[in-house]
Amino acid sequence: MVKKTSFYLLLFICFFTNIFGQAKKQNSNIVNATTFGVKPDYKNGIGTDNTKFLQDAIDFCSKNNLTLLLPKGKILLNSYGITSADKAHVNILQLKSNLTIKGNKSELVIGSFFHDKHFIVFSGFNSIDSSKFDTLQNIKIKNITIDFNSQNSYMVSGYKLRRGIELGHTKNVTISNCKFYNGDISCCIGSGFHSKNFSSNIEISNNIFLDLTQSSQNIDHTSVYINSLNSKVHHNKFINSSIQGKLVACATEFHNSDNQFYKNTINGYTRMMFLASTKIENKEISNLIIRDNFAELTNAGIYLWVEENCKIKTILIKKNTFISEHVSGYGMIHNGTQGILADARNDVNAKIEDMTITENKTIIKKTVIGGRAVQFATEYTFKDTNNTCEGCNDGLFYKK
Repeated sequence: MVKKTSFYLLLFICFFTNIFGQAKKQNSNIVNATTFGVKPDYKNGIGTDNTKFLQDAIDFCSKNNLTLLLPKGKILLNSYGITSADKAHVNILQLKSNLTIKGNKSELVIGSFFHDKHFIVFSGFNSIDSSKFDTLQNIKIKNITIDFNSQNSYMVSGYKLRRGIELGHTKNVTISNCKFYNGDISCCIGSGFHSKNFSSNIEISNNIFLDLTQSSQNIDHTSVYINSLNSKVHHNKFINSSIQGKLVACATEFHNSDNQFYKNTINGYTRMMFLASTKIENKEISNLIIRDNFAELTNAGIYLWVEENCKIKTILIKKNTFISEHVSGYGMIHNGTQGILADARNDVNAKIEDMTITENKTIIKKTVIGGRAVQFATEYTFKDTNNTCEGCNDGLFYKK
């Protein structure tokens, strides 16, 4: 009897252990990229090219709504993707819907194959014809590092479109706690495409953008470019130590409505941001909030770019600190108007309506071009309250 009881007890335990194990397996939603052959073996310029393996992992996790966990270490990417869309848009990896990519001290390294070439590391450009891009949704990228490897991959023959994450038409995206560094790239994160407002709800937070502008051929850099509705860029650090970055780099651009930029720190860029209304994208944008940022820059903090018959309305610029310092040895093209605000473009019938600028602090430390040490350089009217300026030796408003 004892033996029978022990036998049934053992059978009972085995049965429930098996059920528990199956349930645990079914409930697990994390897949390690090493399962698909990804090897974090990059060292001293040598390593496995993981482009195909990582794309296989992305495709599988998207299809099955799973989290893709990148392994600890340096993961080399040293070739383009193989689809027709990849070839058309110089994609390395193609993003998919319902995808979470998570790092574990994981670092993607862009290989020397991309020296002086165009590329997009993670791309939402998924059709040869841009008018047929599929709209993606529900993407999370967190805790990863991308080393753009500027020692072995930079612009030489001219300006190149070299980008980190290009979302395209995408809804519901978070990119958080990532580090993007050591690059010579044109843009680190971009969203939206032209005037088709399929992209929305993009949140970029708690990331570090470090030294992304290196060569003299890199004449136009924006770290974050938002052409999406209802998006937020907050609690990020934008840091640049190169002279070229101080001459040409912009931290963020807003080209769409209902967007917020707050509690970011910017150091070593030429300007903090553009607010842009354009004919090819959106002729009217509205409801933009820029608040509680700290920026050490070469020129003015915020530039307005409004093309002919375009409009920006309802702008709040509040409680920001702007510290401006020109770069010695360069002329007016690079050392522009300092202070809070400047017009970058102001075409015929361009309009700014309902702009409030309040409680901002400006400190101008050095001006090498006469007449540029001013708080505002704009022809638009706006509500100006409780703003202070130290070092505005050429007045509060720029006069032509």
